[in-house]
Amino acid sequence: MSYYRGICNFCGTGCGHLLRVEDNRVRGVYPLPGHPLSRGRLCVRGWHIHELLQTEDRIITCRIKEKNSWKEVKLEEAIGYLAEKLSKYSGWEVGFLGSPRSSNEDNYLFGKFARAVMKSNLLSLTSDAGQEESTLVLLEGTGWPAALGSLERLRQADYILVVGGDLTKQNPIVASEIHYAARAGARLVTISPRETQMARLSRLHLRPRLGTTRLLLQALSRMLLDEGLIEEDYLRNHTKNHGDFLAAIAAVEPEQIEVATGIELRVLREEARRLSEARSAYAFYPTGIQSLDRNTIAAIFNLFLLAGKVGKPGCGINPVTGISNLLGSYDMGLSPLLLPGYSPLSDEASLQRLEKLWGCRLNMEPGKSVSESLAQNTRMQALLVVDHDEEIIRNLKKIENLELVVYFGAYENPFARLADVVFPLTTYAEADGTYTNSERRVQLNEKKVEPSGEAQPLWQIMTLLAGAMGHRWNYSSAAEVMAEISQVVPQYSGITYDKLRIRPGLKWPCDQDHPEGTDCLLIDELSRPLKFVLESEPAQTREVLRAEEGYPFKLVVGRSNYFWHQNSIMKKTFIPRREYNALLLLYPGGFVEISSEDARKLNLREKQSVRILATNAELRLAVRISDDVCPGMLYVPYFVEEMIPEFLHRQVSDLEKNEEFYLPVRLEKVE
Repeated sequence: MSYYRGICNFCGTGCGHLLRVEDNRVRGVYPLPGHPLSRGRLCVRGWHIHELLQTEDRIITCRIKEKNSWKEVKLEEAIGYLAEKLSKYSGWEVGFLGSPRSSNEDNYLFGKFARAVMKSNLLSLTSDAGQEESTLVLLEGTGWPAALGSLERLRQADYILVVGGDLTKQNPIVASEIHYAARAGARLVTISPRETQMARLSRLHLRPRLGTTRLLLQALSRMLLDEGLIEEDYLRNHTKNHGDFLAAIAAVEPEQIEVATGIELRVLREEARRLSEARSAYAFYPTGIQSLDRNTIAAIFNLFLLAGKVGKPGCGINPVTGISNLLGSYDMGLSPLLLPGYSPLSDEASLQRLEKLWGCRLNMEPGKSVSESLAQNTRMQALLVVDHDEEIIRNLKKIENLELVVYFGAYENPFARLADVVFPLTTYAEADGTYTNSERRVQLNEKKVEPSGEAQPLWQIMTLLAGAMGHRWNYSSAAEVMAEISQVVPQYSGITYDKLRIRPGLKWPCDQDHPEGTDCLLIDELSRPLKFVLESEPAQTREVLRAEEGYPFKLVVGRSNYFWHQNSIMKKTFIPRREYNALLLLYPGGFVEISSEDARKLNLREKQSVRILATNAELRLAVRISDDVCPGMLYVPYFVEEMIPEFLHRQVSDLEKNEEFYLPVRLEKVE
């Protein structure tokens, strides 16, 4: 019996664990003592990851669909078949949907194959909507597209602001670090329309009306201005365009915001003062389900920049990723907008540098995400998909009508059954690879067991496929792929497997100037001034207050602790599956949360059946009375697959975009 160090592959926290291996199978999991972030802890998901790794529900052979039946084939035959098929398409006819749970090495070569071999910029992730918005805001504001602060220093913070979502369910270990800091004396303030577990553990919960979080953050900035709490020297010496931002904030009307949000200005004035006086201040927000839109993320960034809390030790803005390697996937350029290392696709110098390194011409035309391509009826005829485990399959009919669908995955799931060609992938326990967590920590996860059946790492399959299409790639190990990544991605230029084997990860930028990585953004080390991120459109306080005629409720959706990755993954683990089934016993068809005030007005009782009606569809659910939601708000954690085709399928992609998005509905009793 042996124990091997590894990295949990569920959420973006990147906790350290020990896997117990016996007879080439993972038999147990234990927390890794001394890990700089998880510190010997695992959440309920992490404690059961060995059950996922033991599941018999694996894809272990290549297969090709012939006349609606499967034919098992050897890897070489599947590679040859796919290479011949792909050779018939242009770049604008092939889409690539990567996975935020794949390693950096896998994602890098998946993106390289798309751009260098197929000349396609139809490249995106099966990921959380808020990550791209967060990336673009932080890039514009600082040049850094990820966490600006250090989680290791969080327990010494004076002030912590958490905006949106519920980190206690989405990233429990990050949330526990926030709670440790609060117990040590930090003032913890939560902004969210729902009363989450994080809100209940906070010193202050600011509960704005749905759709007004951005207005509340703008009001806090206005309070800093009105109370004379701005560091003039900081703005003058370290920021640009502060004059434009101050003029925009001066135009904000606090009294209107007070009416729109329902939060008294005296409360906001006091919080602005507390933020200004804090020596160490952090902001957190999720980039997963219940994430924030661009303007709300910009409002958080601008507030902290105006308060002088960006680029100083003990300060930072930290987006929290919902899936294990979501940040690393963006680092590797799995985006229609960004190349590896975050250079815009439109940056001709960066594109030419990449062409020189890759030895081929690339397509400079602006790309689209796969979801945009499907929704807009573009020329896309083929789709390559990695590890897509959702039971809720977007654009199902359009995917079924494509000429070619290729699936690369480790586990059987509904999406795999749509494919024409299937390749078995290794699990993260069966291959070497690196993963980058929310705080920019690149960690090495080494192979612990031999692969099942004919499963191969994705980087190896893409290497073989590129070779079959005339592109000779000479990679014989994941370490060699990382060696090329270090040449292509500037933030990774100092990262090697040899370094990672003797360290609990390195935080990028890791380069010649920072050979041991970079703990946090420091203003004195930046080569450019900080920049306020001006809003793409002004907030409309009056529009927020207007109710849709005949549809007085605002419906939002989300997930919870046990209903993760749409449950294709979680239902393969015992405790989460048990909790899922227990909830189904209480609410077999799902439930809708409604406030006790609204329940009284409508004379509703617990578990009573109701109809939720939108303009073009309806849904029947059981009532769950909860004061976690405000009056006028409905909340549906969609964990029952049938709920989506019945009602939410047409709405869910919009509802998932950000926490501020809602669907106007009305609610009726079922007699």
